[in-house]
Amino acid sequence: MREQLIQKVADELLSANYLSIYCAATHSCFDFAARRDSEALLLKILENIDSFSREQAYDLKRIAFMFTAGYFLVGERTKEFVLDDGVVYERYGVPAGSFNTLRKIITFEELPKMRKFREIFVDIDGMKMSRRRNKLKMSLEGLSKISGISKETLYRYEHEKISASEENAGELERLLGEALRKDINPFSLEKAEAINEKTLLSILGFETINIKAAPFDLLAKKKEVVVAGGEADRRTIIKRARLYTKISNLLNSYSCFILKKSVRDAIEGIPVVRDEELKEIKKAREFIKLIKERGG
Repeated sequence: MREQLIQKVADELLSANYLSIYCAATHSCFDFAARRDSEALLLKILENIDSFSREQAYDLKRIAFMFTAGYFLVGERTKEFVLDDGVVYERYGVPAGSFNTLRKIITFEELPKMRKFREIFVDIDGMKMSRRRNKLKMSLEGLSKISGISKETLYRYEHEKISASEENAGELERLLGEALRKDINPFSLEKAEAINEKTLLSILGFETINIKAAPFDLLAKKKEVVVAGGEADRRTIIKRARLYTKISNLLNSYSCFILKKSVRDAIEGIPVVRDEELKEIKKAREFIKLIKERGG
């Protein structure tokens, strides 16, 4: 059950000295935001990782970029197979793996050494392979003959231009008598590129993005990150306000609502900026000053 997996992740984050908040929404791209010292982490939890959508992946990577955070999809299976421990999978560019894989990573027990997209691949430590081969006085051509791997492929392994199949990596380790697989830190894999979309705050000089698959509507960054929400019903906006407070405290950001009209300057402690006020603001620092004054 997903609920049990969520609880296991929550317990493990606590055990690994992370401060975390559970911030799930129906279609949110992340369920946990966590921080340990200066390391921020966003996690999505699903039984079947195939149910993680392209839109969720797109938003998760961009949100992680704005917060300088790592991100990971925790699951148990795909439609076709159960996730193996110690293997990093991928869903629309988001690294994914089993609970035990995540546990070993965040407790510094062990980094995975295998990746699986369509097939399982490993990254070869090219310098280590070259050093060991030379110590055995073996040429690439000689290694090719006894391994059955082409000289060109071996050259590319040593220069770390390509990953190796699990079969080839195992054969090379057997022949050279040394472990050659490099550790994989999934939090340092694919990163989103710098993004700047047109939003209500982009005209003030913020780097900004619109968000669809999260509990907030946009993120803005100009040294500091601002989490912003828009129009919503009373129940939703109060729920969001409480979550924004937790996110701001955890990820060292500011929060606000940008609303057409409001009789209040803050909702549950989260500043409100009205459309008419926003039109009078010319620079990012003026906006930050206003939300600071209102409690943000």
